[in-house]
Amino acid sequence: MQTPPTNPSSPMSNHNKPLPPPPPSIKESASSEGISSRPYKKLDRIISPLTDQELRELFSGAPQFYARSEGHHTGAPYPKIAFPWDSSLQIRDLSDHVQIQDEAWGCITAWPHITREAPISLEGVKAAGKRRAYFIPRCRERPNMLSLQGIEKGTIGYQAALELGVADALKEPEEIQPDSGPYSLFYRRRGFANGKDGIRPLDESAVYEHLMDIGVSYHEDQMHSRSTVELYSELFTQILFPPSRVTDTDDPYSLQVQIEVLVKVLAEPNIWVDFSFVEWRIRLGQILWGQQLESDLGDGTSNNSEFTNESEDQKYWLLLQILLSCELLVRLDTVSQNIDNGLEPAKPADVKKLEKSMTPSVKWSLILARSWLENIRIEQNISEVIPERKASGWLASLTGTSASAENSAPSESFQTYQFRGRNETRQLAGLLHFAKKLKWPHLDELNAKVSSNDIYISDSIQNTPSTGTPMSASTQKTSYFMSQRPIPRRGLSRSTQRMSALINSSGWLSNSYISGLMLPGEGLSHFLISTLLENDDAAVEKLGDEANLYGGFVFGQRSFWSTACIIGRVLAAGRNSSEYATTEIPRILQKADVERDGSVIGGADPLSILPGDFVAVYDPPTLHPPSITFESLDLFAVDSDETTPTEEEPTPQTEITTVPSIKTYSAMMRFLLSLDGDDKKEINVALTHDVHFVTAHPCVKSHSIEVLKSPTSPLFQQNGDESGQIPNPNMGHPLHKAFTYAIIPLHHILTSPASKSLSSLLVSPPRSPVEGGYSATIQASTHTTTSNIPKVLVIDCASTMLPPSPPDETDVDLNVDAEGEIGIVERKKEFGSDAEMLVRALCAERGWNALISRRRRSCLACAIREAGAIGWGVVIRV
Repeated sequence: MQTPPTNPSSPMSNHNKPLPPPPPSIKESASSEGISSRPYKKLDRIISPLTDQELRELFSGAPQFYARSEGHHTGAPYPKIAFPWDSSLQIRDLSDHVQIQDEAWGCITAWPHITREAPISLEGVKAAGKRRAYFIPRCRERPNMLSLQGIEKGTIGYQAALELGVADALKEPEEIQPDSGPYSLFYRRRGFANGKDGIRPLDESAVYEHLMDIGVSYHEDQMHSRSTVELYSELFTQILFPPSRVTDTDDPYSLQVQIEVLVKVLAEPNIWVDFSFVEWRIRLGQILWGQQLESDLGDGTSNNSEFTNESEDQKYWLLLQILLSCELLVRLDTVSQNIDNGLEPAKPADVKKLEKSMTPSVKWSLILARSWLENIRIEQNISEVIPERKASGWLASLTGTSASAENSAPSESFQTYQFRGRNETRQLAGLLHFAKKLKWPHLDELNAKVSSNDIYISDSIQNTPSTGTPMSASTQKTSYFMSQRPIPRRGLSRSTQRMSALINSSGWLSNSYISGLMLPGEGLSHFLISTLLENDDAAVEKLGDEANLYGGFVFGQRSFWSTACIIGRVLAAGRNSSEYATTEIPRILQKADVERDGSVIGGADPLSILPGDFVAVYDPPTLHPPSITFESLDLFAVDSDETTPTEEEPTPQTEITTVPSIKTYSAMMRFLLSLDGDDKKEINVALTHDVHFVTAHPCVKSHSIEVLKSPTSPLFQQNGDESGQIPNPNMGHPLHKAFTYAIIPLHHILTSPASKSLSSLLVSPPRSPVEGGYSATIQASTHTTTSNIPKVLVIDCASTMLPPSPPDETDVDLNVDAEGEIGIVERKKEFGSDAEMLVRALCAERGWNALISRRRRSCLACAIREAGAIGWGVVIRV
C-alpha cells in the first residue's frame, strides 16, 4: 500500500486518493526551504504560470471540496471539506454546521464528534487516563446528522446536501418477503432456530440473564482480562453451536474463530431486524416498550397460533440479536485493545476479510450493541403470581374435571425484568436544554417535573415463567407509519419518511429518549419533541394524541416547525426563530465532477495557471435596500382525493391497516414590498417545492493576492507607478474564469414570472421595477470560458446599509482564541430578516436549491465554487 506524498503536487489531486496532510508550519517551511515571497511582475517581464507555492498562498483560507471513498464495501463516497494548504487551527476548524451542544444528544451520529458545551478539565482527563481501545464499525448514517444542521437556521451543510441523494431513508428492500407460507419470517426463523449451525434453543429468561452478565462484564472488566478459551467455552456451550469445521488449525479457540461464527450468524438474511432501514431505528423503542397492537394485524391471521404472541416474539428476537451483537462487539473490542497494547499485530488480510463479511445490517447491529451496553441495565425481580382463573370449556363442564383442576393449580414463580437507563440524569438535563432553546411555553412546569423525578422510564415489565417459553417468530405491525412513501416529484425530496406519532404519557417515545437507547439518524429530534409533548398535560389536551413529527403544530401562541418541512426551512430565516433538526444519478456518485466543479482552478491544468486566469467578485453596494415585511403564513387544506407527499407505500416490515388522521396543507406566504418609499405592494409566494438550503462554508481571506499582479490580470489597474495596490482591500478570494455568474437583486427577480426557468433568467435578466429611482446594478461575469461548469445565479438579498466586508473577521495573524471562534457561531442569533424569508420562499416556489452565503463569514467566490461542487445553480447573498 503506497503512502500519500507529504505535500500534494497539484490542487487537482487524484480523487481516489486520501486527503493530503496539513502543510508544515510557517517557521518550519521558512527554515527548511527558505521560500521568499515572489516579487511583483513588471511590465516588461514575460508572464509565467503560477507556481504551486503561489497557489497555496493565494488560496490560503479557502475551503476545498472533495468526495472520497473510505475503502472497499463502504458504499457511496463521503463528501469532505478541508483546508489542505493551511496549518492554523483557527482556519482548519471552520465549519458550516453547528456542533452537538449537549452530551445527551451524542447518539444522533455515528461520526466521531465533540460536544461543544461539555465541560473539560485537565484533572478529569488525567484521572480518566488513556481511553481503552474499542472497535468502530465502518458504518455511518446518511446524511451525516452533524451536517444536517447548518450554521444558518433552516439549512444543512455541504456533506448533508450531497448525501441527500443516497440517504438511508431512500433504501428499499431488495426483495419482498411473503407474510405467510414456508418463506415467511415465522418459518424462516423457526428453521434457523432448529438448525445445528446457528443458535442454541434459549428461553427468554436465559437471554435476559446473558444480557445482564455481558453488561456487568462490559463495565467491570474494561481490560478484557478473560482468556479466549473461556470466551469460546461460554459462547459455544451456552449460546451457539460450535463450528462444524476447524477454520484455524493453529488456534481453534481464537477470537478470530469466534468472531467469524458470530458474524455469520448475524449476517443470515431475512432473520434479524435490519437497522440500516430508518424506520426500524425509530421503532426500536416501540418493540421494547410499546404495547401490543392486536388491531394492527388486520390480515385475517390474528387467530392463527403463529401470530398469537407476535409482539412478544418480535421482542424476543430483538433481544437475542442484541445479545449476539454484544458478544461480537466485546470480542472485537478485545482484539482492538490487544493491537493497541502491542499484544498482537494488525493483520490487513483479516481486516479486509472481516469488512467484506460484515453486511450493513451486521454493522448497524454493532452500533446498537454499543448503545445498549453504554445506556441500558436490566433489573431482575422474582414474584409469585396466581394464574388467572379461566372459564371452563364445554367439555370440562360435561366431564366434571374443571373445578378440581383449577383448585389444585399452584401459584407460579415469575421473573420480572425491567429496562433502566444508566444515564437518565444526563438525558433529562438534555431535555431541559432542548426546551430552553425551543422556548417551550411550559418550561417552569417541565423544570418542576424533572426536579421531582416525575419523568422516568415507565415500567415495561416482562414476565417470564421460570420454565421458559418456546421460540416463535413473526413481524410486528404498527400504525406508527403512514400508508405510503412519498411519490417522487420534480424538486420534491424523498429523503424523509412522513410519520406521525401517537402521544401518550410515559410512552415508548419518551422511554427511548430517557433511556438513551437511540440509534444514529433522524430519530433524536422526534424523541425530543415527543418527550416534551408526552410530559406536558396541556399539550396533550390541546393537540390530542397525535402529532406530525415531520410537519408542525401550534401550541402556547407559538408555532413549532420541523426543518424536515419546507415551511420550517423558510420560517427559520426570520428573527427570533427556533428550529429542531430533522431519479437523477446522485451528485455524490460523480465524485470527479464534484472535485472539478469546486476546484480553485476550475478543473484547469495546474501547470498552466496564469495570473490573468482569475477575476474578482464583489458584493454590489446597497445604499437604499427595499423594505420587506412578512405579513402572514396561510395554510390551505388539501383535498382528500389529491395525492400528497405524506402518503407512503407500506413495506414488508411496516405493514399497516390504519392511516393517522393528520391533514396535509399547502402553504402560501404573504409579504409587503416597498421601493424608495413608494406604495407597498403585496407579494404572495406559494411554497410549492421541497427545496433545501445549504450554509456556504466559512473562509478566511488571503493576504497573498499580490501574486496575481500582472499586465493581463483584471484584478489590478496599472497606474504607471507600478505600485501594485490591491483594488479592494475587502475582497475575498479570486475566482477562476472557469466559473460564470450573475448577481441580480431580489426585487428584480420578483418582477419575472414564476414559470421562468433558471437558465432563462440567467440569459435574460429582468429589468429594474423602478424608473429613475433606486436601481441596483446587475453584475455578471463578462469573460468567456470553455468550461462546462453551469452558470450560477447570485441573488442579492442585502437588507442593511453596511458596506461590503471581509469574508471573516478571524485571521490567522490575529491569534484569535477559541472563545473568539465560538463568537462567530453565536452571531447567528442576530441573523434573520423578512427579506431572507422572502428569498427562501421564492426559491421554494420556483424549485431552486440554494446556498446561503453571509457577508463577513464567506466570500462570494468560495460560495460560487461550492455551488459548482454541489451542482446547484443559486447562491443567496445575505
